[in-house]
Amino acid sequence: MKINTRRITRAPNVVLRNAAFNYGGIIWRAGLSILLIPVYVHHLPSGQWGVVAFCMALQGFLTLVDAGLAQILPRDIARASASAESCAHTFAKFSRIYMCLAGLVFAIGQIAVPWLASTWLKLDGIAPADLELALRLAFVLFFFQFWNTVHLGYWNGMQEQHRSNISQVVFASLKHGGAVLMVLLWSPSADSYLLAFSVGSVLEWSCNRKLIMTALPKRTFKLPFSDLFALARSTAALSLGVLLGILVSQLDRLLLPGMVSIDNYGRYAAVAGLGLAFFQFQSPVINALYPRIATELPTGETKSLRTLALAIMVTSMLPCLLVASAAGWLLDLWIRNPMIVRMGSLPLQLILLSIAVNSAYQICYQQILVYGDGRYVMCVNGCNVLIVSVFILLAVPHMGIVAGGAGWLLASSVQLIAGLFWVFVRKPRMTAARAAN
Repeated sequence: MKINTRRITRAPNVVLRNAAFNYGGIIWRAGLSILLIPVYVHHLPSGQWGVVAFCMALQGFLTLVDAGLAQILPRDIARASASAESCAHTFAKFSRIYMCLAGLVFAIGQIAVPWLASTWLKLDGIAPADLELALRLAFVLFFFQFWNTVHLGYWNGMQEQHRSNISQVVFASLKHGGAVLMVLLWSPSADSYLLAFSVGSVLEWSCNRKLIMTALPKRTFKLPFSDLFALARSTAALSLGVLLGILVSQLDRLLLPGMVSIDNYGRYAAVAGLGLAFFQFQSPVINALYPRIATELPTGETKSLRTLALAIMVTSMLPCLLVASAAGWLLDLWIRNPMIVRMGSLPLQLILLSIAVNSAYQICYQQILVYGDGRYVMCVNGCNVLIVSVFILLAVPHMGIVAGGAGWLLASSVQLIAGLFWVFVRKPRMTAARAAN
């Protein structure tokens, strides 16, 4: 298929526009979390905040079923954008896949709710039956939020990232606004928070769907199983590698709820939420530059890759290092909770250092994606899952929630070492082999 590169790189200011909207969206959404987490911590009982933290961590863990589709979707949309019919067919194919995956997880999750409430969580003063509504709402939230990924991926692939960011800003504000009102005016409980977010996600999916469908040809596409199987087969190694990478990033929030009290887990989640706000500052420039990197690297051009390296250093690595140096003071200024400050300062420093290391790894990882070396990603992340899991399981009894932050730093260090090996050893070998063929 011939790719219309003029459409992908319509004008020099497209990257700047997309980066500006990406950063604006990230700053707004991260700002909401930074401003409102103290509100939730102060107005929700510690156990209820722990339940909220677990349900939101569950959202991240369940994205494992994405298995790299969110990275493949923008690429395929960009390649199909030269033809309206081809673009519509690609969107319909991915939408069907996301719907099926979301429905499968939703059904399994509803069945698993009693087990999660009674067995997995270490509750303190909360009856398992009181958690069931919150957990069921968490799976409703996941269903619509996960399926909505196809809409955001479509806009990213079309380099209309301003639409994606406007949507995310509007509905993030709506969800948090509704949650705050429900917690303050109705009931200070996890049920109130999850109900507001679930309703907001339904509205978000509906509005985004309508906007995209009005821009695509109004016809029904037949999607035989062979098409879906071909997509799965062509991306199997990369998808499994990405899936394992997501698992690595979620191991602390997966293992800690079963090893520490729900109160201490809530304290760790508050600190991790602040750290994760900084983690999001990688994605704007990556999303803006990746379509260009994907078309330039195969031709030997590295201008956009160099721009990415400089931008990541300035916007992610340096801020993380600066904040890590003053983590305790900033945490006290931010949350005003002596227990969280005492227990969370060191984990926050470790998380911020790990984000700085991961930012450097992203420079290598984007090249691995372009070259499609999915098997390498799969092997690295598979080893990382084993290493970090063993570390957290052994370290939590001695280090408590600090083990979660240390696990982050260990995982990102392993990834960076593997990424540098790929760039300086494996990539030259692959390039030489392709030239010889």
